Amino acid sequence: MALARRELIQAAFGLLGNLGISSAMGHYSGQRTPGKAKRVISLFLAGGPSQVDLFDPKPMLVKYQGQRPGGVDLRTERQTGGLMPTPFAFSKRGRNGIDVSDILPKLGGVIDEISVIRSMYSFNPTHTPASSLYHTGTILANRPSIGSWISYGLGSENQNLPSFVALNSAGPAARSAFLPAEHQGMPLNGSDVEPEKMIPNLRNKLLDATAQRRQLDAVQALNRRFTESFGADEFLAGRIESMEAAYRMQFEATDAFDVRKETAETRALYGE
Repeated sequence: MALARRELIQAAFGLLGNLGISSAMGHYSGQRTPGKAKRVISLFLAGGPSQVDLFDPKPMLVKYQGQRPGGVDLRTERQTGGLMPTPFAFSKRGRNGIDVSDILPKLGGVIDEISVIRSMYSFNPTHTPASSLYHTGTILANRPSIGSWISYGLGSENQNLPSFVALNSAGPAARSAFLPAEHQGMPLNGSDVEPEKMIPNLRNKLLDATAQRRQLDAVQALNRRFTESFGADEFLAGRIESMEAAYRMQFEATDAFDVRKETAETRALYGE
């Protein structure tokens, strides 16, 4: 059962992509100041470099190298050794003298545009629950991910495209939990640049657009009959809305997700 419990709280890893602002912003009262954020991109690099190797060298690691001081002698899932300092050199960069690893020379040149937070910590040193804590704020499996909350708060600029997408990710990292199903992240295959391969089942291979529309209208009619008999069901409504969104998305996603249509200059900014 231990394995099953870990699977229940397993956090998927990935990137949360483009989140649009809701058109409902225009309905906010005059006393409220609308937020300026229109989209959020979150990079979560599973297996990526440690913060100790990037922005937080922790000089005390050098002092206690190879030792296990009482304050950090934690019980972990696997056997671990003594403390290990970073093998990389650091330099003070920017106007505020932020510590930046020498393995990030270009990022160090724009460090004044970046907020580096070094006060976060976790009580759990094990990867899976710690990752779940990042994505959902808890190690429990029944909480929405950060992307779902942002989608819930900002909405979408384009009703024909999802407000929350997750590259190479699924599970808790994209889960909407108790939020409406429309805020669940849509997983994308980031290993391919063709939209048809990035988005599973983007196009219906069995029905044309007209037949699909008739099918959705029939489902909506059944949904209305169900609601009249048993009352509204938000999960059923969410599934229906997901079907409607999938129908609309197949006509726009091929352009929106086709990075091959970007200019050479834009693609060069992101690298290969």
